[in-house]
Amino acid sequence: MGIVNQGVIKTSAIGSVIGESSILAPKSERHKREVHAELLLTALIDAFSILVIFLLMSFSSAGDLIVVGKGIELPKAAMGDQLDRQPVVKVEGGKLFVEDKQVQEANLVQALLDLRKKFQETRPGEEFPGIITIQGDRRLKYEQLNSIVLASSQAGFSDIKFAVISSN
Repeated sequence: MGIVNQGVIKTSAIGSVIGESSILAPKSERHKREVHAELLLTALIDAFSILVIFLLMSFSSAGDLIVVGKGIELPKAAMGDQLDRQPVVKVEGGKLFVEDKQVQEANLVQALLDLRKKFQETRPGEEFPGIITIQGDRRLKYEQLNSIVLASSQAGFSDIKFAVISSN
């Protein structure tokens, strides 16, 4: 057992203030309960701090503005800005969707004009921003993309943005 069990260090530490307030083996009843409660509180605070930091780091403040369908691979871009919430025209599986409502290509201009009319009805006095986001697979044919761009400009959407993945 050695020098500590038989020596002066053990006998003087047991009766001293250091021995009574020891965290590992407290000798007085007053410190036993107090230390135990402090340890539980400290562990809970640490756990909640880690959880809050994880949630802050893993969630965007902007939220999900676009839901990418299964099998859709967005194009990559070296430069880009974070999207704001604007009307979305989506091409998925050869079908066109305006704000998740399926439309025929011939009716795309009318569907976009209806969006513009709805904006003006819900926000009277506000200037129409004319921004639209196009979401499509990176392998989308130019002809189909061009028809969406032309329909958007005919409906008064002058600022056309594309949903992409940042390559940075």
